[in-house]
Amino acid sequence: MLVARKSLSHDLFMPNNDNAELAELLRANIEASNRTTHAVRAIVRFVFLQLTITTVSALLVAVGSALNLNQVFVPISSLTWIAGSLFAGITARRDLKASAIPK
Repeated sequence: MLVARKSLSHDLFMPNNDNAELAELLRANIEASNRTTHAVRAIVRFVFLQLTITTVSALLVAVGSALNLNQVFVPISSLTWIAGSLFAGITARRDLKASAIPK
């Protein structure tokens, strides 16, 4: 049985006892929104971590240059940047798994 409800712009016909279907659609909508949030968070977190790691590495190179100790600070900076980039990548992949579409 259909029940007519008056809308602002048009009549909307909804089944009378179809709350289960609406609840399922709402649940699916919330899950899709959560996946999108996790995906965006993964991208933003990766960029923020990469920016922070690159800034720290550049500061180490600048300190090495100022102290005339490039042979010490450039390798430390390089290792810091490589380790930080790996950490940022692993973190982003872990966060992206939270946004995977369930099978």
